Amino acid sequence: MASSLTVDELRSRLDALGLDTKGKKADLRLRLKKALRNANSISPSDAQTQDVDAEWEPEFDAFLVLDVEATCESTRKYRNLEHGYETGCFQYPNEIIELPVVLLRWNKDERRLDTAGVFHSFVRPTFRPQLTQFCRDLTGVTQAHIDAAPTWNDVVKSLLQFLVAQDLVEDASTGKSHMHNFRLRRGVAWISHGPADLRDFVIKQSWISARPRDRDHGAPPVFLRGPLIDIRKGIASLYKWEQELKADQSRAASSRSTPFLEFGGDDGFQVISAPSGSSPSPVREDVRSTGLSPHDQSLAGLLDLLNIGPFQGRQHCGMDDTRNIARLAVELARRIELASHGTQVLLSKSYEALDGNIETNAEVLELDKRTAGHRAAQMEKLTLRPNVRLDSFHKRFFWMGKCTGEIRWPFPPESQQA
Repeated sequence: MASSLTVDELRSRLDALGLDTKGKKADLRLRLKKALRNANSISPSDAQTQDVDAEWEPEFDAFLVLDVEATCESTRKYRNLEHGYETGCFQYPNEIIELPVVLLRWNKDERRLDTAGVFHSFVRPTFRPQLTQFCRDLTGVTQAHIDAAPTWNDVVKSLLQFLVAQDLVEDASTGKSHMHNFRLRRGVAWISHGPADLRDFVIKQSWISARPRDRDHGAPPVFLRGPLIDIRKGIASLYKWEQELKADQSRAASSRSTPFLEFGGDDGFQVISAPSGSSPSPVREDVRSTGLSPHDQSLAGLLDLLNIGPFQGRQHCGMDDTRNIARLAVELARRIELASHGTQVLLSKSYEALDGNIETNAEVLELDKRTAGHRAAQMEKLTLRPNVRLDSFHKRFFWMGKCTGEIRWPFPPESQQA
């Protein structure tokens, strides 16, 4: 049966089964044959229990959402006289000045993500304790905030106490307990907008605040090394995947419904069916979106893409940014749960919520309930599973000295520059 199907018919069958639709015709045919053979091998008693996929369950039951704010200067590039090249703003020895964390937990009864706790602290910098005007205007953090704040090492200890109280970490040591022995327990992950918070800022701050005899030589504690979900990357992957699904469906529909016209007959025309081996009507390549624009991947752009309203609060305020990232995660979990029951709400750039009802304004796919659980698992894999590697926690920047805590930044503070 599978050998007589066209490429589009094969893709349509595979999509209905929740299977991959990419590849050449021979690959698609073999994939469908295996799926049909496995389905036929199920006994009648098993078929009754497998008519519908097992209920989808999330792999991670808790998420730690964070978006740090750090010291910065308005100068975007510096001429590094010693190394002979210009350094971008991310090479600056930024010090974290605000550390907000929002804890999201999976509510098994309501089957949704709920806010279960909040940690927030300002941090007093030590390398350049005086904030620039640019930094104060950008982040909203005042000099009074950081002058009264604890240093990084004390803030990390407070954060660990918060994580222990919420049962989010485990001690991996067998001897005397130490802060660097704690790691996130299985089922817990960090979420941020972009990888820089843990990949760059925490590493810089840990080096700056380290003492020469620290046992980990300036590396951050294990619980700050991931696993990490870059929600910006996840939503971009989901958007591209959904565009491919829509393109496949459009191609399959056009091949089934588009008639061929030929001259002949009494009225001058004759309508005949498309030949079985013919190619479908061409689908514009831009339907398979190349991805999201820089604006679409901003926090405000992602909120608009998920149709959950504008940014709430002040942009570049650490706590407000973190709460809005949490809104993205909550909405993604809601859509995955909907997909597990047969309804997939698609991302849309041109959405306008006139009545506030997402499902009546956004594009919706009705799924086969037998494969809905598989579709939900695919969505979760793209968006709410770790997608950034943070194993290079000994990453070095050129301004790091030979000893931990030593900074060799050749440029004066911004206020002293001409």
